[in-house]
Amino acid sequence: MQQVIDFVTANPLYGVGLALLLVFLIFSLVKKAVKLVVIAVLLNVGYGYYLHDMAQTAYDKAARAVEDAAEQASRAAGQAGDMLRLK
Repeated sequence: MQQVIDFVTANPLYGVGLALLLVFLIFSLVKKAVKLVVIAVLLNVGYGYYLHDMAQTAYDKAARAVEDAAEQASRAAGQAGDMLRLK
């Protein structure tokens, strides 16, 4: 390790090259991290939209089922009332 340090201090151009290499490496890692965060945020937003849409669809389906059941119950009650009046 001491030999590497001595070599870099003796040749400052190699030190500059290593520093640039380190800067590019750090920049690349930061860029990949930002890309990963953006993809994660987009996936979470998409999943949230999907869940909201599915919940809305399920709610609409349940509301229609309740309305249909109420309508059928109302018709059945009307028919029962008509039957009682006929007797």
